[in-house]
Amino acid sequence: MKIARKHERNNGCRATAPRSRPDTLWRTTMASGTALKVVYGLLLIVGFLLTVVATFTPGWRSYRGDGAPDIGLVSRYCGDGNRQLTQYDCRDWAWHKLPFEKATLALMLIACLLEIAGIICFCGLFSPRMRLAFPAVTVTSLAFGAIFAAVLIFGIRNSYKVAYMQSTTFELLANVRLGYSYWLAVVGGIFMLFATGITTGFLGEPESQHLHH
Repeated sequence: MKIARKHERNNGCRATAPRSRPDTLWRTTMASGTALKVVYGLLLIVGFLLTVVATFTPGWRSYRGDGAPDIGLVSRYCGDGNRQLTQYDCRDWAWHKLPFEKATLALMLIACLLEIAGIICFCGLFSPRMRLAFPAVTVTSLAFGAIFAAVLIFGIRNSYKVAYMQSTTFELLANVRLGYSYWLAVVGGIFMLFATGITTGFLGEPESQHLHH
């Protein structure tokens, strides 16, 4: 009897041992998926902040020199000292936007809204009942596309706008370049590109979680 019981216990151990392998694999997959989600969230949030700052700061069209003005999509800096513009000229220049500037602003605002939607999807990714992987991929890739189109349009068309402006000291300002806000938008687009790439890593994860439970 003792030998039989010992044999039964050994058979029981042999029967249950293989079950630990799928369980361990599933837990490893879950940990990897969670890490991807966290990295995605960080990239998305940083990209969103950069997009917002780039959109609402004046450094899209910058003039060279100390105190030179900056003209943005929404805000403006009229300069300081010898290179300061009159408020009327500065406001008039900033308000009369060409079609490419309006298109750039529209695309940046669309990118901000899509990134907010992406953050909402990110929060729902941790729930196995909410299958938001595909929406996350969609809004993140669209946000990247909007930023890419915005910086491409502005970067190409910016040189076509007449650059001459006169300061209060009658100095002619003509040396213009792409400013810091533009480059912040470029960096924000890079973050969104990486975030888009990461989202493809957990596209099928909600289904696997559902089947496991």
